[in-house]
Amino acid sequence: MPDRQSIEKRRIERDIRAKRARMRAARRRRNIRVFFCITIFSIIAIIATIIIVAHSVSDKTEHRDKGIKAFNKGSYDEALKEFSISINTEQLFSSKMDFDSNLYIAACHMRTGDYGEASKCYKKMIDEYSSSSATIDKDEIVGMQLLADALDQSSRGDISTNTIDQLKKEYEAGNKSISIYLGTCYQQMANYEDMIKYYDIYTEEYGLNTYIAYQLSAYYLDTGDTETATSIVNKGMNAEDDLYMDKLLYNDIIITERNHDYVSALNKAKSLTDNYPNDETYKKEYDFLYSRVNIDTNPVHTEGDADVTD
Repeated sequence: MPDRQSIEKRRIERDIRAKRARMRAARRRRNIRVFFCITIFSIIAIIATIIIVAHSVSDKTEHRDKGIKAFNKGSYDEALKEFSISINTEQLFSSKMDFDSNLYIAACHMRTGDYGEASKCYKKMIDEYSSSSATIDKDEIVGMQLLADALDQSSRGDISTNTIDQLKKEYEAGNKSISIYLGTCYQQMANYEDMIKYYDIYTEEYGLNTYIAYQLSAYYLDTGDTETATSIVNKGMNAEDDLYMDKLLYNDIIITERNHDYVSALNKAKSLTDNYPNDETYKKEYDFLYSRVNIDTNPVHTEGDADVTD
């Protein structure tokens, strides 16, 4: 029969094992609670992130869409505001959208005559081109910046013989892109022969853009050469940019009108005014064509009216 000391020893050992078992169970319960709390917190964090991102995506896209609608209506100040809000709304993987919005912002400045600001926008896009998800070729942006610079200089009346000479030296040194600059300067100086020459050089090297297509087609319309104007408008419709597409479409309407196809011209004018309802020139052209197509065939006076006396 075991002695008292052995019995006491075994009892102590059982107590120790039981205590350790209780501690292990307590740790498991604590770990389960911690894991549960972490899981719940993670789920909440994920849901919150999804909500924030979804809200951000929605806001960013919504403001961009509003900007596009305002731009198409010719409300350029409103468009600038909406595009700026969209760009400043943080969102992952949105560099492509932001690049496109910046193109619209530069276009707004171009259409409002703020060519210097447009040039800054294009330069920023060129500087950041390698790190952006660009939606057009870099050369196209370079061409747009040169155009903005040319228009900025001509709008300030800074064109001089010295300016032309410097541009020609740059061109003769191999910078063919300067030809759009020269063409625009000569256009402002009403030297249309050299305007055509340098616009053609730029087009041959870099392709036709909507600005050159609009200016050349307008020139040929003014000179009565509808056939050449038509050819340029048709080519301009396939240009990669749409900066001056509405003005090109307007020239297309004028060509159609001159060909006496008033019904087709009216349909084109309706489409243009639907997209640009704030442009007075487009409205007047639509109103004229509408009155031309919908002529009242009923005479104002009839023979019976002559017999009526007071």
